[in-house]
Amino acid sequence: MIKSATRIFLLVGVILFSITGNAQDKLLQILKSELQREYEQLRNADSNVYYISYRVDDITTYRVSATFGVVNAIDSSRVRVFTPSVRLGTYQLDNTHNMQFGNTSGRLALVDDETLIKLAIWKNTDAAYKNAAQIYEQLLTNKRVRVVEEDTAADFSAAKKEVYYDPPVHYAALKPDLLRVAEDLKAITKVFKQNPDLLTGSCNYEFKITRKYFVDTDGSEIIENATGVWLYIFGNTKADDGMELPLTKLYFAFEPARLPSRDSIIADAVIISEKLSKLRTAPLADPYVGPAILSGRASGVFFHEIFGHRLEGKRMKNEHDGQTFKNKIGTEVLPSFLSITMDPTAKQVNGVDVNGYYRFDDEGVMGQKVDVVENGILKNFLMTRTPINGVSGSNGHARTAPGGIPESRQSNLIVTGKTDKTEADLRSMLIEECKKQGKPFGYYFADVQGGFTNVGRTTPNAFNVIPTEVYRVYADGRPDELVRGVDLIGTPLSMFMRIAACSKEMDTFNGSCGAGSGWVPVSASSPAIFVDLIETQKKSKSSERPPVLPRPDLDHE
Repeated sequence: MIKSATRIFLLVGVILFSITGNAQDKLLQILKSELQREYEQLRNADSNVYYISYRVDDITTYRVSATFGVVNAIDSSRVRVFTPSVRLGTYQLDNTHNMQFGNTSGRLALVDDETLIKLAIWKNTDAAYKNAAQIYEQLLTNKRVRVVEEDTAADFSAAKKEVYYDPPVHYAALKPDLLRVAEDLKAITKVFKQNPDLLTGSCNYEFKITRKYFVDTDGSEIIENATGVWLYIFGNTKADDGMELPLTKLYFAFEPARLPSRDSIIADAVIISEKLSKLRTAPLADPYVGPAILSGRASGVFFHEIFGHRLEGKRMKNEHDGQTFKNKIGTEVLPSFLSITMDPTAKQVNGVDVNGYYRFDDEGVMGQKVDVVENGILKNFLMTRTPINGVSGSNGHARTAPGGIPESRQSNLIVTGKTDKTEADLRSMLIEECKKQGKPFGYYFADVQGGFTNVGRTTPNAFNVIPTEVYRVYADGRPDELVRGVDLIGTPLSMFMRIAACSKEMDTFNGSCGAGSGWVPVSASSPAIFVDLIETQKKSKSSERPPVLPRPDLDHE
């Protein structure tokens, strides 16, 4: 059913383009004609050239920011980022071998002046070819003196030719009312101004309109539109011992009208302000080993950082990668009650807009839903057009920031569990496990700001999830206690097997991931999980004292 609906949508897109696109979108025609010209001439000059693609990210951004009830900036920008990809050699061995791609992106004129655009395309394609030719010659030399590599799969693979056109963007209709947005941000950040404990209390708004173009020598022609709006409230304070204490809340939607109301966001700002004051005087946590609960948002980040990055297929071509799961397809890698899907075709999860949605990836392959883990068993990896031993063919997960080189990246991570447990049930399990282990308390990780993980062979394959809101849950029934200075750490394989249960409720973390090929939009949706053994360490802190002088806005009141 999903595939049929997709075909219908594609057909509608083709019809729309035939009516309006050819008359209005000159850039695609310029890209196609210049691609053909450059390819023919480079092939005549060097028969090793076998594939070229052109990618353009045409991005218009509107921004508003405010701090403590005052607007800092209202601005807008537009940029066209052009990225050529030139491959020399064969599908089996080319200049990208072992990810030795050089970055040769540039900028195109914002007006559709054919001469200006063609000159920029020519200049950047020439640079991309020279870079690729140099790398290819070095690879041929190195192959003669190096041992046989672990992964003998090809460097590139064929993909289905795709033809898809979104209709032209109506920028005037999409432009937000920035003055109204500014008034909203002033009202939101006035909440922070009223709290003398805060060093910063800000709100940022960003609405982005992206029109992406992709053409290649295999015949694909794609134009895809995307919109997304972020509203980000942020406050921070400092404890007397110098520890920085930030709290944030992020809102994402595809359209500004889908953001929460101003009153709802103001209510969230009040909660953040109150929590920051409590964090200033909260006890500093010591290193800990014992049971814990991770909320849905916290566990979503946990699975993204610790599990998802180890499913990214292209990185496994690199012999310096830890390749945690490369030879584990068909084996148990998570408890049998958990399954994980990566789904770029999903625009919402449980009614929430999710940031990792797209139709086509950055190699011109249609995004596909991939069931990577079913009932704890590893089934698949996230693949680009670069195969690895045992897994070939892209499943539409080649992604990059504008101007970057596509790598295997996550999209919308969705964790599901076979369970009827509520979060209250997990809390009861936590208290029972504390008593069993002789621990006076366990931890509840309510929210996180992100995390990172090491996946290389030369460093320990460890992770660090960075919580912002953590509570001690006491086994003797005392009220939960907010604490500060906690980092959740560990090694992945041991941690996965400590997951003992999950809730039936799910929450979503929308964000951006900066691994490998730059910042790309992602989301992670997960139930809360109960882990019978986790490890924490103390968070690093500044040695600087809190400000001696009061904030000037408070000093004059």
